[in-house]
Amino acid sequence: MVIVLFFSCIESKRTSFTQTKDIKVVSPNFTVDSIFFKNYATINFRTAIANTELRYTTDTSSVTSNSKLITSPLKVDKSSLLKAKAYHPDFKESEAIKIQLKKVKHSISNATVTINPMPSASYPANGPSSLTDLKSGTIQFKKNNTWLGFNTNEVTIKIDLEKELSLSTITLHTLTAQGDWIFAPEEIFIYSNSKVIGNYNNKNASSQTKESPTIDFINVPVTANTYSSFTITIKSLDKIPAWHPGANSTPWFFIDEIIVE
Repeated sequence: MVIVLFFSCIESKRTSFTQTKDIKVVSPNFTVDSIFFKNYATINFRTAIANTELRYTTDTSSVTSNSKLITSPLKVDKSSLLKAKAYHPDFKESEAIKIQLKKVKHSISNATVTINPMPSASYPANGPSSLTDLKSGTIQFKKNNTWLGFNTNEVTIKIDLEKELSLSTITLHTLTAQGDWIFAPEEIFIYSNSKVIGNYNNKNASSQTKESPTIDFINVPVTANTYSSFTITIKSLDKIPAWHPGANSTPWFFIDEIIVE
């Protein structure tokens, strides 16, 4: 009887071990001081289970068990797509988390920003200055006072710079959350002195995505030159597409930052 119980316990442990090997370890949690930075961004990681290793990449490569090990708060000093995974000896590797980080060449926090129309009273952030304060929103937009939300088909943003800058790219930091009726813009035009200096066309703006909400950098190349002001016209879809529960309604557009370089 004792022998049977002994082998029974061994078998139970083996079964338990086999089952945990089929389970993914929890992805790491993180906090970042700012995804927009002048010198470097600091990312702090936390794990839910002891003896978990965190590994990462900051290029386009995938994270593997041989990638760099995170041993302390991580400092990143260049624009990067940081990917990180958790590894534990008793579990499968976690899903990768991704953090887009942007090094800012020019601060335009002292620029004069004019918006037409003004954002919805439900998502006003801190008004026009929110677009140049280097503060990033999160996908939990209902609990965040950083996003400017617009429920209209066209938004015009005029930026008068404090001083002339040599520019070649203007970047919009936006939120897409189709489940909450927030869609990516369909077109963006950038003007200087009434002349188009850059444009962006998103052919997939009306496509259905199965992903969770995403935060995107939309980089719009502009004619390389020195500028003292420019105007951005953002055009949303005319109507929410037929596949969506809100079909034929006006989509929302969310933005929290404009970056120039």
